[in-house]
Amino acid sequence: MTVNHKDMTGASLHEPKGVAGASQHTVYVANGAGSGTWEKIDADSINTSSIKNNNFITFTHTFTDISTAASEWVVCPLAGDIQKIWCVLHEAITGADCNFSFEIAGTAVTSGGITITQSGSAAGDIDSSTPSGANTLTAGQAIEIISDGGSTGTVKATFTFEIDVT
Repeated sequence: MTVNHKDMTGASLHEPKGVAGASQHTVYVANGAGSGTWEKIDADSINTSSIKNNNFITFTHTFTDISTAASEWVVCPLAGDIQKIWCVLHEAITGADCNFSFEIAGTAVTSGGITITQSGSAAGDIDSSTPSGANTLTAGQAIEIISDGGSTGTVKATFTFEIDVT
């Protein structure tokens, strides 16, 4: 009785041709002409055009009173680079603008500052920054969130950090 290869299941199936001689952590790469080789794939060989935010994580921290000059900290669980920082207000601020800076191990994150504008502020307002340097973290390292306390009123704000995991 003849069984077509496409109809085989379970124990009748076999490993791909050449697997016995393939090195560990390699994959079979087709050459487009009916053959191929076993190769290690590097990141530059992967078409990432359809992969979105594959190496990104986000985490948040709620700053308890942005109108008091103070520092609060949040721990980054994985090593990586801060790509974006967002801040959302829980209610309006009064008096003056409130400025935030961010530090990693005592070094200011370059272009990471955020200014919350007092005029017209409201719950749900979002401000953001895109750090350009000094934004690399090791796993378990803290980010210091620093408020200048410029505004008045006891107002919370939640910060979201986007990390490109390395």
